[in-house]
Amino acid sequence: MSRRTTACVICALALLVPSRGFAQQPLSDLLVNLIQSDIRLAPPPPGFVSHEAHFQPGANQVLAPALFNQQLLGQLSTTPIGSPTGGFSFTFDPSTGTFQRATDSFGPTFADRALTNGRGKLTIGANFQYSKYNSFEGKSLDNGDVKFYLTHAPIGGFFFEGDLVEADLKLKVSSATTTLFANYGVTDNFDLAVGVPIVHVSMDATVDATILRLATGQNPTTASIHAFAGGGDKASFNQAGSASGIGDLLVRAKYRFMNTPGGGLAAGVDLRLPSGDADNLLGTGAAAATISLIGSQAHGSVAPHFNVSYTGAGDSSSVTVPNEFDFKVGSEFVSNPHVTWSADLLGRSLINTQRLALTNTTHNFVSVTGVPGSITLQEYVAQNGTLNLLNVVGGGKFNVSGKLLLNANVIIALNSAGVTARFTPVFGFDYTF
Repeated sequence: MSRRTTACVICALALLVPSRGFAQQPLSDLLVNLIQSDIRLAPPPPGFVSHEAHFQPGANQVLAPALFNQQLLGQLSTTPIGSPTGGFSFTFDPSTGTFQRATDSFGPTFADRALTNGRGKLTIGANFQYSKYNSFEGKSLDNGDVKFYLTHAPIGGFFFEGDLVEADLKLKVSSATTTLFANYGVTDNFDLAVGVPIVHVSMDATVDATILRLATGQNPTTASIHAFAGGGDKASFNQAGSASGIGDLLVRAKYRFMNTPGGGLAAGVDLRLPSGDADNLLGTGAAAATISLIGSQAHGSVAPHFNVSYTGAGDSSSVTVPNEFDFKVGSEFVSNPHVTWSADLLGRSLINTQRLALTNTTHNFVSVTGVPGSITLQEYVAQNGTLNLLNVVGGGKFNVSGKLLLNANVIIALNSAGVTARFTPVFGFDYTF
């Protein structure tokens, strides 16, 4: 590699690594504390017992913020980070004693192909991707559509225990991940690769709380039993934090067991090591192993490929990490010797994971005048099920000099299950020695 190329690589790495931030508290506690502990009322009028901290999440809502955090952690820390393989693939020609390109395509970015690097060939590179998560189970995270309800702690069967606090969540959460990778051809058909993600996560949560005076009503005397500072029935509470660090390391082995011109079949084994800080949403806290079947074939300027994989996850003290089934299917398109376009459909099924579903629940109360009443609410209730995530990714790889490739892609979410980032841009490079 020339000095000029080396300088370009170093500069690119410096630009891709996110700036470091520090969490004021563990990010995994931020949302739970905000909803369960931070919403407090003003002191009551003289003659009434203090209700400042009497509103607590109901039976369903005690679990809801924690499960919301679990889904957030699970998806942030297992988001696909691209394939740690290079765009150049070589085969050794014994008749000439030289290495030849195995295909004209530079390959996809988020899927893998059966081709290997080639004996003794080393590829290094980096990918940067930025995700801003804007919905949860189809509800916007920007405008308070995600709601939680706090009920009054039972302190003796008093009428005012029928009031509720509605907490409307506005959440800004984003992740910036720079993945440094290296892939080495041990033999003509066997590669070893490693991926090191450097992750920056930022959260800014605001809860707009409203007292629903179902029992105390609007009578000035009884309404003042439950009020925020200043006597109003509305108040906002906020917590924010960020964290940076190494995510969960990836170690990959790939063996091509069936060779065809420009493709074949290969088996891959990935190990995800729990090196990321799960308390700050940088990793899962659990080891995982993925077994993959990889197939690809070149037909002139078109090279279709598919990946099918299953991941078994270990235990984590921070979050329940589900097993998952994945597929990736797509094709590369060689437009000229220096440009390869690709498009892929990415599917993930997180098996038997705990999810939150909106369910109609009934809240009963008795008014200050002794009249019974009820209200139907839509609350998040825990349920087990499979979380299916579907994305499409498209972009290209560009040979700008020698064996240096630049890539640009975008991931687009096709459904709104779980915590969703609608668009995720991805940029990177790789160089093969």
